[in-house]
Amino acid sequence: MSIEDDEILQGFIEESLEHLADIENDLLAIEEAGADIDDELVNKVFRAAHSIKGGAGFMGLTVIQELAHAAENVLGMIRSRQLVPDPDIINVLLLASDELQQLIENIEESNEVDISEHLRALNAIYEGKEIPARADAGEQAGPAESAEAAPEPATEPEAAAEEQQEPEPEQPPEPGPAPSAGAEPEPEAAPEPAQAQEPAARPAAAAPAPAAEKKKKVKKSKPKTDTSIRVTVSLLDQLMNLAGELVLSRNQLLQTITSGDVRSAEAVGQRIDLVTSELQEAIMLTRMQPIGNVFNKFPRVVRDLSKKLGRQIDLTIVGKEVELDKTIIEAINDPLTHLIRNSVDHGIEPPDVRVKQGKDPKGLIVLKAYHAAGQVVIEISDDGKGIDGNRLAEIAIKKGLITVEQAKAMSDKERTNLILMPGFSTAEKVTDVSGRGVGMDVVKTNLDQLGGSLDIESEVGKGTTISIKLPLTLAIIPCQIVMTGGERYAIPQVNLEELLRIPAARIKERVERVGDAEVVRLRGNLLPLIRLSDVLGIERTYFDVITEETREDKRRNIADRRSKSSPLFKDGDAAEQEQEAERQDRQTQGERTGGERRQSPSSALNIVVVSTGAMKYGLIVDRLHDSEEIVIKPLGRHLQQCRGYAGATIMGDGRIALILDVSNLARMAGLTSLDGSDRANELAEAAKDAITKTRDKQALLIFSSSPEEQFGVPLNQVERVEKIKQSDIEDVGGRRVMQYRGGSLPLVSIDEVAAVQPLADQEDLLVIVFHLAGKDIGLLAVGPIDAMEIAVEIDDITLKQPGIMGSAIINGHTTMLVDIFEIVQTVNPDWFVDHPMAMLADEEAEVVILVVEDSNFFRNQVKGYMEEAGYSVLEAEDGVEALKVLEEHVDEITMVLTDIEMPNMDGFELTEKIKADPRYQHLPVIALTTLAAEEDVARGKAVGVDEYHIKLDKERLMASVHKYAGAGVTA
Repeated sequence: MSIEDDEILQGFIEESLEHLADIENDLLAIEEAGADIDDELVNKVFRAAHSIKGGAGFMGLTVIQELAHAAENVLGMIRSRQLVPDPDIINVLLLASDELQQLIENIEESNEVDISEHLRALNAIYEGKEIPARADAGEQAGPAESAEAAPEPATEPEAAAEEQQEPEPEQPPEPGPAPSAGAEPEPEAAPEPAQAQEPAARPAAAAPAPAAEKKKKVKKSKPKTDTSIRVTVSLLDQLMNLAGELVLSRNQLLQTITSGDVRSAEAVGQRIDLVTSELQEAIMLTRMQPIGNVFNKFPRVVRDLSKKLGRQIDLTIVGKEVELDKTIIEAINDPLTHLIRNSVDHGIEPPDVRVKQGKDPKGLIVLKAYHAAGQVVIEISDDGKGIDGNRLAEIAIKKGLITVEQAKAMSDKERTNLILMPGFSTAEKVTDVSGRGVGMDVVKTNLDQLGGSLDIESEVGKGTTISIKLPLTLAIIPCQIVMTGGERYAIPQVNLEELLRIPAARIKERVERVGDAEVVRLRGNLLPLIRLSDVLGIERTYFDVITEETREDKRRNIADRRSKSSPLFKDGDAAEQEQEAERQDRQTQGERTGGERRQSPSSALNIVVVSTGAMKYGLIVDRLHDSEEIVIKPLGRHLQQCRGYAGATIMGDGRIALILDVSNLARMAGLTSLDGSDRANELAEAAKDAITKTRDKQALLIFSSSPEEQFGVPLNQVERVEKIKQSDIEDVGGRRVMQYRGGSLPLVSIDEVAAVQPLADQEDLLVIVFHLAGKDIGLLAVGPIDAMEIAVEIDDITLKQPGIMGSAIINGHTTMLVDIFEIVQTVNPDWFVDHPMAMLADEEAEVVILVVEDSNFFRNQVKGYMEEAGYSVLEAEDGVEALKVLEEHVDEITMVLTDIEMPNMDGFELTEKIKADPRYQHLPVIALTTLAAEEDVARGKAVGVDEYHIKLDKERLMASVHKYAGAGVTA
């Protein structure tokens, strides 16, 4: 039969590749069984080799026939139990199967390939001789690693894929004769020695270089075969039935159009919609393949690599039956290979190290796939050493990838995600396994291109879990349709977290500005905001409800003229401009008819909350439309370089809608968690981490007064921060003042009251403005300045002194917490002479307040406030203890101040019990908190909390206490 007979040749290729598909895992199972030989499994592999040998002989493919025959001989000995399959024997068989696959995939040049080394190794096993040393060397550097992918992927994904499919070239043998052959027990194998000797005598085998070149040539010549996929007959029958249904519906539609029957047309349309949906689903099923097609190669990867690195590793695979689109199956091959290799190389420790740590010497890697929320989740878990975020930060600083300041501002999660940066590697030296710094960033990029996401959870000493979320298919995906600037855009639902609409009247309280960034507080977290129109360079517009026209929106910021501003980084000029804008706004508001347009429903803020794996942000759009299933079309060449788009689709009305790439949109807007200028994102991550902790959290403004000392003050007490020059300070009447909002602002420094270093003598200063006792006062400070939410233990003993309420370790620095109320009271005691709080001791001496707080620092602080004002205080550490105190002092207590987060019984439950008991239900309950989320406030009001107050906001808290105390005494 001629080799040019393409049809027969193609049939042989397909049949042979099917035989080879499972050989690798079967051989590994045979190796694991050892002397306990599974006859059925060995027979299966033997039959595969025999079939390939027979077909190759028929087609005149002598090299393939020789190699398959040699492998068949060894398998025959295992089958007859003349040979125990140890790891060395299985290595040779695995290398032979790798070579067979390469030969079949490059079948036109297969007869020119030198396979003498494989034949010598197989013959040596068959004849009971020692396996040639050079074959062992080949096993270490050759095809055994080909299944694992190239040691490190090339910078281009295509190159990486090619390396993974092609084994590394084996070192050909030194010139010389092949080992002599002995007698063989089976007549069929008699010619074997001649087969082994013939390739060895070829001139091509005499030098290593030509053989290597020949293999590279073979690699470039791929067989011209069409991509195929297996489909079950039942699925094809279903497609035929649906196609028939679609033809019937088409005929009905044509008849309805001809007759002009509108009522029937509607019914026919519904039927076509139903049949089309079922047909779409069935067609999508034809592309679905089990993820086991990818997973099945990893036992070999782990086996070979662990042997090479001296590790002992078990691999557990779960969820092989989970199905994904064929395109995604092919695309995730490289990323998964890299992650598995990382787990083996960087994750699992050597056996002796694991034993010293009290672990099992044999490590465990779990590869799992499952469905979740319409997506497929793939998890790669190991019980190795985990990822040390602090070490990653140190390496990133040394490599110049981040600055020291950025590292200090990072959360633990952000430090762990440093491993995703381009060029990042933790390997101490470059090997053929790792260390080139090309890897995890390519993995993330490839997953982003698939519309997937990657998340890393790691604990030092315990292990690492990497979660990958992928869409089921890339052909048709559900999307949220939005509109901005009169154009429609599609956001894949795989990236969609939730939709948020903020009424115009509530924008002022929900949206805040932090420096140049804008954020929205969502369930206690600060969420960075970006406008889609700004990122895409589209003119901002708004719908005028009066003229019913779309007009240009000239507001510079999302929160202009209606939102509270963070006091950070605002200079005097900006403050004056904002006040002027507010005055103009109030003037024009009275002139408008029909009401303020910013309070109309059309001025509501539509936010699409999206996530890109490690980051979440809010995308502001003009309008929200329905969700739709769309067909993805690639972008034309003119739009290929537009980073913000992942593709396009044709909508039902024939218009084009571009599909947004939310990951690249974040980069275009500067919302990278490693960007030190993006304070909004850092604050959002800090808040997220803080809320998960059980200890008390406090929002602080961090600043300095001298280069060596760091201070913090509760952020809620700060009115604003001004940047000034030292020349702006005037000495008037022995007091330091500055011009501020048309008047004079008195200035103080911490060293006037506390025993701290004097204020730094420098030209650029900061003034932190507070409003106390009905007056403004400025605290002099120097930068750098930062705002953060912390959850740390506060020491109220070591550094406590006048003006300093305690200290805490923040970002590795001892930070003194400023008591601004005490500083002002010490410097300007006359401010409080006529203040209502000055008369509390005389008027409400009989008032008894129950303070319920589990933190010693906050409990002592609040207790000090009350006793300083002349109140009597009873204490309790949680809700259970508080109920006992109430029981004992039922007729004495005037009000209750309670924390929310407490062990045993929290503030909500305590309030509920107080309000449900007729003996206590008249008592006012004031909730003390550090960060009050909206849902917490709502829940508190529902159970009976009378007021919420920040714990360290002394003036507001005392004013509220005075109000209820006065009402209690009067009653």
